[in-house]
Amino acid sequence: MLAWYREGINPQSRLPYLVTYLGHKDINSTLVYLTVTQKLLQQAGERFRVRGARLLQPLTEGGNA
Repeated sequence: MLAWYREGINPQSRLPYLVTYLGHKDINSTLVYLTVTQKLLQQAGERFRVRGARLLQPLTEGGNA
């Protein structure tokens, strides 16, 4: 997963392939084997900072977005 993040690949789109490769019946069986590491959190945080945070906009004075 870390390599996918580093390569700019959306890990969510690749999980079904990983499930099949490992011979699992569903994503939950695969998620048991995935470990969130500090490096993975850093990559995910950076991706959000670059791509996702710009979608968040502060509220206007009237409270409307």
